[in-house]
Amino acid sequence: MSTYVYIALEGLRTSPISEEAWVWAAQQCDELVVEPARAGVRSPQIVRLKSDRRATVRLDRFGIAAAKDPSRELISAMFKLASALNADVYSERFHRYASTDDWMRRRQAHRRTFDKQRAYKERQRERLFQFALGCALCAASTLAGFLLGSLYLFLRG
Repeated sequence: MSTYVYIALEGLRTSPISEEAWVWAAQQCDELVVEPARAGVRSPQIVRLKSDRRATVRLDRFGIAAAKDPSRELISAMFKLASALNADVYSERFHRYASTDDWMRRRQAHRRTFDKQRAYKERQRERLFQFALGCALCAASTLAGFLLGSLYLFLRG
């Protein structure tokens, strides 16, 4: 299960973050590094944590920054970036997070809900398996009874 967290200005699509503002804000955060652009490739600006090369935030062509499965450390850096840009941090359904703790609370609640759903599906699968096993046992005993009855009548007659 992947989750995304976004940095966007208040109007979302109506007021995108410019690349210049993005790079400037990333340079203001001590724990972030701006990835150099690849030669000949017009790619979005990527910012990553100094301590973790895989923890990245990417500015897309619409001016919205996104991070996939962010850690707590990356989220706190995203809040610093957002404050430097005068922007907000949003969930993948574009609900605004108030702080890193708010993100953590919502994430834990989401995980609990996901775990409950998964446990419910596993219980349903187990019940279906038990039902199928019972049906197979009934069919086997019926077939065995039919065969034994037929054998008895054949040997008797």
